[in-house]
Amino acid sequence: MIKENTPSMLNTLNINFFSVKSVVLVSLCLQNAGYTLLRKYTTKYENVSSKEILLVSEIMKLCISIYLIAHDTESKSDAQGTGWSRLWWLAKNSKKMLVLAVIYGIMNILSFVALEYIGAGEFTICAQLKILTTAGFSVLVLGTSLSFAKWRALMLLVLGCILVASPTFNTGTGKSSLRQGEVVPEEGALTELMSQGFGFAAVLTEVVLSGFASIYFEKVVKSTTETITIWERNFQLCMYSLLMYGGIILYESYASVAASSSTPLANGASMTARPAWSNWTWITLTVAALGATGGLLVAATLKYADAILKTLAAAGAIVISTVLGHYLLGGPLDMIVSIGACVTILAIANYTLDK
Repeated sequence: MIKENTPSMLNTLNINFFSVKSVVLVSLCLQNAGYTLLRKYTTKYENVSSKEILLVSEIMKLCISIYLIAHDTESKSDAQGTGWSRLWWLAKNSKKMLVLAVIYGIMNILSFVALEYIGAGEFTICAQLKILTTAGFSVLVLGTSLSFAKWRALMLLVLGCILVASPTFNTGTGKSSLRQGEVVPEEGALTELMSQGFGFAAVLTEVVLSGFASIYFEKVVKSTTETITIWERNFQLCMYSLLMYGGIILYESYASVAASSSTPLANGASMTARPAWSNWTWITLTVAALGATGGLLVAATLKYADAILKTLAAAGAIVISTVLGHYLLGGPLDMIVSIGACVTILAIANYTLDK
């Protein structure tokens, strides 16, 4: 006989579904899917610099963070002062976020280096291993306990993401790759092997840093020794991100001008590069806004959930964006991709339902 005070299964499911953690994870998944779709659209149909989009995203995120810092009077924080003095205090005490910004900068450099020496397919396969590195650092740094079923689900998730990303395997390879059937001397083959090994080392290092960065960020936002709100942490991280992306844009602009002035074209023609901050549309602004929202949601996910669940939300977004991309942008959706989507969904369910 069931006691009257025993909550029904339906009520329990409703409480779990509408918890802060669930809402944040679902929001992050949908944000990632929408961001990926619109990024694909801008890459395919618009001639806009991705660095400019990232810079505007950071400016938006900075403004949102400042607004929330000024109006959030309920959250506990060790930050001192009010108004501009509070922001100045956060800027002076942002060493922890500086470490994270440096890691992110190194990761961006390594991704460019890796794609110079290996193909997009190999890069995509290796990149999915960040799911396992995140789980590994969660166990080592945070002392998280993962059952065999959860490890099995995570490995299945890696396989599913690789299958979903399989259409990228037949894309062009890095500059060190050879044409099919091309015969090279033994010295050339050794150089080719060393170049590919360098590319794989770069992407695997990025994968390890990605896992560590996620857990480091989670440890910082959940710290009990220094209580700083997620909006204040985002403000600290935005400062360094703005410096990084702004420096990259200035360098690329200088390099573009130098290249155009030193490279004469035939018939006296001149090389004209895309003017900075041109070709922006409302879709471009939406992409930037989604990018800013994603940064805030990541911090909220690490605060109210954990880094492993963040990777699950990202994996779910890959499936959603792939399916919608097929119907909206004409992206690939073959049998292998469909199987990968099913495997990914099963892996997410396997991980979340294991208690």
